[in-house]
Amino acid sequence: MCTCLIAGRKATASGRAMLAANDDWDGVPGVLTHVNRQRHAAGETRLLVGGQRIPQPPETCGYSYTACSYAIGTLDRGWAGGVNDRHVAVAGTGASAFKAIDCVDAWLEPDDIPLLILERAESARSGIRMIGDLIGRYGLTTSGMEGCNSAATFAVADREEGWFLEVAPGDHWVAVRVPDDEAGVRPNAFGTHDADLTDTENVMASPGLAEFARARGWWDGDIRHFDFAAAYGADSSPNEWGPELDSMNMRRRWRAMCLLSGADTPEDALLYSVRPNRLLRPEDFMEVLRDVYADTPYDLRKVPAAGRYGNPFHDGPVSYSLCRHATVASFVADFSRPGPGVMWTAMACPAMSCYIPLYADIAALPEVCSNAEPGQEDAPSLFWEWKELGYLTQRRYGRYGEALRTAVGDYETRMAAALTEESERLAGLPEAERRTRYTELTGERIARARSVCGELRVWMDKQY
Repeated sequence: MCTCLIAGRKATASGRAMLAANDDWDGVPGVLTHVNRQRHAAGETRLLVGGQRIPQPPETCGYSYTACSYAIGTLDRGWAGGVNDRHVAVAGTGASAFKAIDCVDAWLEPDDIPLLILERAESARSGIRMIGDLIGRYGLTTSGMEGCNSAATFAVADREEGWFLEVAPGDHWVAVRVPDDEAGVRPNAFGTHDADLTDTENVMASPGLAEFARARGWWDGDIRHFDFAAAYGADSSPNEWGPELDSMNMRRRWRAMCLLSGADTPEDALLYSVRPNRLLRPEDFMEVLRDVYADTPYDLRKVPAAGRYGNPFHDGPVSYSLCRHATVASFVADFSRPGPGVMWTAMACPAMSCYIPLYADIAALPEVCSNAEPGQEDAPSLFWEWKELGYLTQRRYGRYGEALRTAVGDYETRMAAALTEESERLAGLPEAERRTRYTELTGERIARARSVCGELRVWMDKQY
């Protein structure tokens, strides 16, 4: 299960839009990958997940992204989410409750979409239009991941605006702009209920979207209030990544809206966007993505399965929170300072790891970021180091969790101060020198985060 968040530029302290996401998948490790900006020769093609090839543009962006280390089609890692060097961020959630639509000859899969946006988008709006054009040309099928069979929703943002893009099999999609003064959420379901298809400034959609649904009896209304979720969504799903009214989707949506608005919003209201009660900062999104229903009737620290130490990351009851023990990676796209965007990234469960600030415009990431795959068990691994610390923390969560939060909070505060101090100075350097320095600083901050992890592990080991 995954969750995406977007804040409009007037809802943030920096006056820049923000995007954040948790990527959840049971039983697989997470990897962090960087791809450099590249020029492509005429006739060069890109390999899609399903094995087909489409033309490459003359140049593609540099970008960093988190992913799950599982094989899907032509990829050895899937479900990407990240930030490119043109201040565009993207993340997604699977949505398996959708109407059956023939898509036998379709080429694109949900796993293709975030990678295509990262490598080709110069803005959020142009990235969505590009994906719409590709879907119209090649069609969209469901995910090829075994047991998944999902459509998807995506969050796409740049410095100025954020959009939720929802895609159904075939060539059907809608994208709705998050109001500048609001913050929105998407769990694992379609959530667009009131899209004005005549408002081309704030809504984008595939041609004939409403007409297709109307002809099949899925929807019959005013195109100024098009209900994509009702028309293309379904009330049942073969797995947990789908029904909008499923308790796990509803509760995560409700909790995110409560945390962002500061109000106790109704649990049964299909509320996907609110006006925050304060100007949001990256740490606000981090807090949401670390939430385990603390101090609510569903507090996972207080159920019997949490044990004497109040461990919220247990196996029961089946009540998924925004943050899970199976969260593979988490990130917040931060465009608040001069220069390139920053991707605050937590590998493994964000409540038991730290958000590391990674500059978007870099040349490379340390190898430790991608060492999490089978056959690399003995290699230094950013994911497994934090994952193993999480296992230790869970054993006496009430005590160890507090020590971890203190150390991680100090690290994140220091990193934020360093970013603010250096941003204007580094932004003025020549491009090559600037990228080199951003790469060095990113490596240093990853190394320092690993040190924090190691120090905590030594301390916890000594307690036994």
